[in-house]
Amino acid sequence: MEKILLIDDSDTILEALKLEIEKELSDVEILLACNYKQSNDIIRKNSDIVAAIVDLHLPDASDGKAVLLTSSHNIPTIVLSSTSDELLKKLIMKKDVLDFIHKDASNSIEYAVSFVKKLVRNMTKTILVVDDSALFRKSFRSDLERMKINVIEAVDGKDALDVIESHDGEISMVLTDYNMPHIDGIELTSKLRESYTKAHLGIIALSATEDESALADFLKAGANDFINKPHKYEELNVRVNANLDLLDLFQAASDLANRDFLTGSYNRRYFFEASAAILDKNARKDENIAVATLDIDHFKNVNDTYGHDIGDIAIQEIAKVLEKCLRKSDLVARFGGEEFCMLLENISKEDTQILFEKVRASFEDNEIPLEDGVLKYTVSLGIAYGKSTDINEMIKISDDALYEAKDSGRNRAIIHEK
Repeated sequence: MEKILLIDDSDTILEALKLEIEKELSDVEILLACNYKQSNDIIRKNSDIVAAIVDLHLPDASDGKAVLLTSSHNIPTIVLSSTSDELLKKLIMKKDVLDFIHKDASNSIEYAVSFVKKLVRNMTKTILVVDDSALFRKSFRSDLERMKINVIEAVDGKDALDVIESHDGEISMVLTDYNMPHIDGIELTSKLRESYTKAHLGIIALSATEDESALADFLKAGANDFINKPHKYEELNVRVNANLDLLDLFQAASDLANRDFLTGSYNRRYFFEASAAILDKNARKDENIAVATLDIDHFKNVNDTYGHDIGDIAIQEIAKVLEKCLRKSDLVARFGGEEFCMLLENISKEDTQILFEKVRASFEDNEIPLEDGVLKYTVSLGIAYGKSTDINEMIKISDDALYEAKDSGRNRAIIHEK
């Protein structure tokens, strides 16, 4: 759980910040301090604070002493202040403070919280910086890491394509220079757009050239934005976060169409769309896949005993347990009711058996707390293993294995080879 520290001598400000953060971010722990001493005590006891919103002047610490405290512990800090002293602001911003917000502004609370939200979001993002200049790569890395973004580097367009292939699905955005050996920035942008749409990968062009046609060529090739070199931190911060916001919007729209509303797992339609590409790729590589079908044993008894609301909780628990047991690259979808289907690649038959036995045992040991006790249930799994370009064929084999698991006593994971 992420921890966020709020420091202010005003109870009203603290409560407003707390309520706004709870509205915008789930699964966070909010730590409150109204003076320097409390702040110091909290930081000593919590080494995993991911962000702080700090008042510039406190009763026992004026002129930014609390800001120096948080920044000295490498806590990303946003300053809230009613002062308009520009000299003090410049001094504070040199202490690796991320932003300086005037309390008197009508949207100061919302803006501060939105900044924290971006910061927490950025910890899950990875950006590839492509530049043949080690000096420029170092400069961009330093500022992006200040924004709490993970950074990977490539020395030219050819190197970038290799890096992206080896980090498939991990990279959210590419910042690419224009003039580079082997493959320049415009050609790299064109090649990337052959595989990744603007909804899946952001591209920001970097260039020190004054040739305006370069910008037009970048945009025609599919770049989202453009930053001149040498860059300013403030501009990089705004443009990168704006483009990450856009990617989040695309993802939210995609989730509405492709995710199951109850569990957050993919839905049946998306499973069939995604599996077609996965099966084609594995057929070219001549590699095996595993397709598994899972459902709850005696699920009707759960609904009859506890009601459909608890039945929904039982179904939601399936998604949670599978998320803990499976790899991020594994495709998981709710097919309907309590039935889930999974598609796994890059896995041996032996490892498939071990993995799904672990899944089965995890449900057997799992307890869901209820108001008047706990809910326990088991699951049965049928797994198809082998080579195929037909997902329906693999699902049919996994269904047959599931029926065998049910008929042989339930709470089993059975594999049938194609």
